[in-house]
This record gives sequence, C-alpha cells and structure tokens, in this order.
Amino acid sequence: MRCTGVLRMAGPFVILLALVAVGFAQGPADRALTNADVVRMLNAGIPESVVVRKIRVSETNFLTTPDALIELKHQSVPNGVLEAIVDSQVTTRTLAVEPPVVNFAGGSAVPPHPHNLPNIDASFRLDSKTTGKVQVRKNEIKVEKAGVPLFSLKWKENPSK
Repeated sequence: MRCTGVLRMAGPFVILLALVAVGFAQGPADRALTNADVVRMLNAGIPESVVVRKIRVSETNFLTTPDALIELKHQSVPNGVLEAIVDSQVTTRTLAVEPPVVNFAGGSAVPPHPHNLPNIDASFRLDSKTTGKVQVRKNEIKVEKAGVPLFSLKWKENPSK
C-alpha cells in the first residue's frame, strides 16, 4: 500500500525534474561566449574556422587585455581565433560610405548597349561582429554575410536585334 503512494508522487516528480533539466540545458546557450569557452572548444578539437564563425555570430564577453591575450596564446589559441576575439570587442565603427561621384559629360550620346558593370570586390562591416562581402562581375553579383552566401544574381544579355 505504501508503495503506490510513492509511485503516485514519483510521476509528477519525474516530470518536474525533466522540465528543470531542460531549463538548465538551454541556459548556457543564452550566455555570452568567454575566453574559457573558446579554449574548451579548441581543446575539444573543433576546427578554427568553426570557432571563428561562432565568435562572429554570438554575443561575447571576452577579456582582451594584453595579459588575457598572452594567456590565450600560451593555451595554443590560433592567431585567427585571437583576431576574431579582438574584432568582436571593437565598438560599432562603421565606415562612412559615400556615394560615388558621377560626372556627366555633356555632348556625345552614350550608345544603348552594352552596359558593362565594373569589377568590384568590397568588404563591409554591418556591426562590431558581422562582416560581409560584395562581388560584382560582368554578368554576376554575389553577396555574403559573415562568410555565408546570401544571394547570387547572374544574367545573360540579349543580343541586339
């Protein structure tokens, strides 16, 4: 008889314990990335490129004092990861992009075709952690953000009739 009472209490207790465990499991994902987290990831064998990407897309709370950086180097943190750590601490310094100056020359008419785009390779920073690249070619435009392609646009020119 006493055993059934314990079993009745065990069911709700197990459910409550499962809910608490799920809450604790989700907690670390919400906290900021630290120097110790980076060292743990690298010691676990996670590739440098993955660690750098994680730094770029995560909220961070790194110590970037000279002593802290020296300690990271003593713990065999690669230079690329150290650069990503320091870059993550840069305040939002956005480059002021001024529109290009366009000079129109009066007189001769521009032929209707072809309109060739110049080749352009540009890097940009959206905020302190997010960078991107734009590549323009003759019949193609590519845009990527934090190393991930956002879109690529290709086209063909129709021959004049």
